[in-house]
Order: sequence, then structure tokens, then C-alpha cells
Amino acid sequence: MRNDLLIHQLAELAGQRTRDGLEACLLELINELLQPRDVAIYRLNSAGGRQRWSVRRRATDGQTASQMQAVQQPSAAWVLRHAACWAGGKTVSDAANPTVTLVPMTCQDDTHCLVEITSPVPLSPEQMGLIEGTQRFYRQLQGLINENERDALTRLLNRKSFDESFFEMAVAPLMAPAESSDSEPPESRRQLSAEPQHCWLAMIDIDHFKRVNDTFGHLIGDEVLILVARLLRENFRAGDRLYRFGGEEFVVMLNTPRSELAAKALERLRQKIENFNFPRVGRLTISIGYTEVKVTDNPSSAFERADECVYHAKSNGRNQIVAYDSLLQSHVVESPQPDSEVEFF
Repeated sequence: MRNDLLIHQLAELAGQRTRDGLEACLLELINELLQPRDVAIYRLNSAGGRQRWSVRRRATDGQTASQMQAVQQPSAAWVLRHAACWAGGKTVSDAANPTVTLVPMTCQDDTHCLVEITSPVPLSPEQMGLIEGTQRFYRQLQGLINENERDALTRLLNRKSFDESFFEMAVAPLMAPAESSDSEPPESRRQLSAEPQHCWLAMIDIDHFKRVNDTFGHLIGDEVLILVARLLRENFRAGDRLYRFGGEEFVVMLNTPRSELAAKALERLRQKIENFNFPRVGRLTISIGYTEVKVTDNPSSAFERADECVYHAKSNGRNQIVAYDSLLQSHVVESPQPDSEVEFF
């Protein structure tokens, strides 16, 4: 590969500001560097409570394609080999024909990315050096994007990342292959993974948080927010997305088959926070509203429904969970009708 072309490809990679953009440029760069028989980018996710590999992008004989689908029925050896490479964080290569080289590109929460390169012959030392250099460069860029996606105080994902990752999280249930496991504990949602998965958006608001800041000061208020974020992480699975929207507002996106299972996970959080003794502050409560994410939703429409539920919870005593479907059934809110006309004024 010519040096000027390599520099151009690295500059394209460095100019990306999203994970999707990074992955697309990474695929193109590896194609240019190695011209392999096949290269695929995989992402490890936990939709439905079980770890699954999904194909993000693939290029075969130079023809690229963007995908987002689960790896269907991978062999135990395939799963073990890919998981070991990701966990070890080091490039591994076999000597078979064709040769398969696995390159872990990230080792951070929510961003587990693995590149599988299939070539007719083993990669040369020079090619392996180029791959390792690209790996380090990619990880640095991924770290910058990850930092930009995080709330500075709580280290949860921020509002900007919610808007950008909403659709990816919403379609994750569609990728999950049907499978069941009746060996799981009764409290686990994983035992019901044979059912179709759905995505749920929950909004969480700390009750009377202004009183905490006014009484104890903003430093203690910040400590409360950090502790609430920690309790959120302890309560939800690795595949669930946790966001801080600012102030005392948090959002969770989780995948599970039914509304009552989402409610059970949220109730567990409500009880955990109600029973937690916050230093100097004592006991606090939260109000939660949640809604199912529809295929026609955008980030604003789903968030607005959950926000309506939180408003209803706070207006009716706080420290409770309200489902949007229950507001519809009790006619507290009306089901939105599709617009038949477009009005500009």
C-alpha cells in the first residue's frame, strides 16, 4: 500500500466522530492494507440478557456491505475463540488454509468490537505490524469518542449519545435469535428469552432533589448523583443503556419481552434507592415512568411519553412507577393519532 494512500485512510479514520463512522473507515482501511478474502467486524452485545455476537460490517473479495444481524447458531468453538480473543485483548492468528486472524479493537464497556480477517495465506510480519498499529490508533480514537459520550460527573452516557444510539438500541431485540434457558434463576429475565424481545425506555427522576441542593449544598448533591448512578449500574445488565440527561434526570433503555418484566427491574431499582442511606442526606426516593419503544419512534417521541409518566407519578405522590400503557387504559392520556394533514402555520 502506498504511503500517501495509507496516510489518506488514517486521516479519514481520524476524522470520524461516531462509532459507526469509525467502523466503516476501519473496514475500508483493512481492505486497502491487506486485500483479504473476507473481513468482518463483530460487536458483542447483551440483548435479551445473553451475550451475542452481531455482524456489523463485512467485505468479501473487496465488496463491502453494512449489516446489523446476529451471528446465527455459531459453533461452540467459534464462540470460545472469539470470546477468548476479546477477553485477552490481543491479536490471534491460526496457520490454517485459509488463515483467520482475530483483532480486538476495543475493550471498553458497551463498545466490544472484534475484527475477523480471512486471508489465503498467513499475514506477513509487516502486515501484522500494520494491523497492530491500526489497532492502537483505532483504540485511541474510540477512547476519545467514548469520553465525548459520557457525563463528566456520573460517567453514565449523556444526552448526546442517547440521540445517536437510540435506533441501535431499539432494533437490538430484532437481532436476538429465539432461544430459551429454563436453567436460569426465576428472577432472571433471561429464562424468557424465547419470547420476542421489546425495547423499553424508562425515565427516572430523583424526588425533591432541589431540597437536597438547597439544604446540603451542591457538592453533596453531586455525591448523591454519583451514588444513584452506581446503584443504576448495579441494578441493570451490561447490555442495558444508562444515561444521565442532566440535573436529577436519568434514562434507562432495556430489552425484555414484556412490560411486567421491565416493571420488575424498575421496581427493584426503586426499592434499592428507597432503602439506601445516602451520606448526610439519609433516605431518598425516585419517580419512574416507562414506555415501550415502537418501530415508528424517534428519540423525542419515546422520551416524551416516558416524561408524561414521570409527571403523573410526581403529581400523585412520587416514589412510584408509572407505565404509559396504564395511562392509556385509564384514559389519563389519549392515544396519539397519525397526522392526516401537514400544517405549516
